Amino acid sequence: MKFRMEDHLPLVSVEIEYNGRKETFSNVLLDTGCSSTILDTDLCEEIGLLLDLENAITRKMYGIGGTEICIEQKVSSMMIDKFYLNDFTIQLGDVREMHGFDGIIGSDFFLSNKLIIDFNNMEVL
Repeated sequence: MKFRMEDHLPLVSVEIEYNGRKETFSNVLLDTGCSSTILDTDLCEEIGLLLDLENAITRKMYGIGGTEICIEQKVSSMMIDKFYLNDFTIQLGDVREMHGFDGIIGSDFFLSNKLIIDFNNMEVL
């Protein structure tokens, strides 16, 4: 997965697939300092990933920018770029309006796929 640097931040365009529907999220932050992968709620609705308010868990996310409330829910299967995630827990929140990103790929994603960020070649291996 190739990434680009904008304002000293590593950003990627990734295709998200859920239940056979695909959408490109073009402004996704790679953030190893974030424990969870967070996707924008509105963009997820476009691929049919809706908030499951009956089974979802509300989580308060903390960071340098302050706090925000996200909905944590497990997805049975999802693809981010070429990486298949089975029974993966993600956060859904208002990432685009609050931070300007379509999503944030957190350390949970890097650890589950045993990935390395190569800044020399600007890619995730």
